[in-house]
Amino acid sequence: MIAILSGVVSEKLDDVVVLDVNGVGYGLNVTAEDFSAMITGEQAKVYIYEHIREQSHELFGFVTKETMSLRSEERR
Repeated sequence: MIAILSGVVSEKLDDVVVLDVNGVGYGLNVTAEDFSAMITGEQAKVYIYEHIREQSHELFGFVTKETMSLRSEERR
């Protein structure tokens, strides 16, 4: 399980942020608020929610634990 990622925001594509963690780019689905707050070329620490299904593996990133908790509860 991935709990936290820290790295440099390398790209912002639609609602996906690419976080470069030591040369590995993780595509993270983020909220509109977090998307706006994250700046390309800047360091970021993101709390991760992994959604693994038979056909996909998605990573959702949240700047705060509180936002992640709210989103996780909505999915239940």
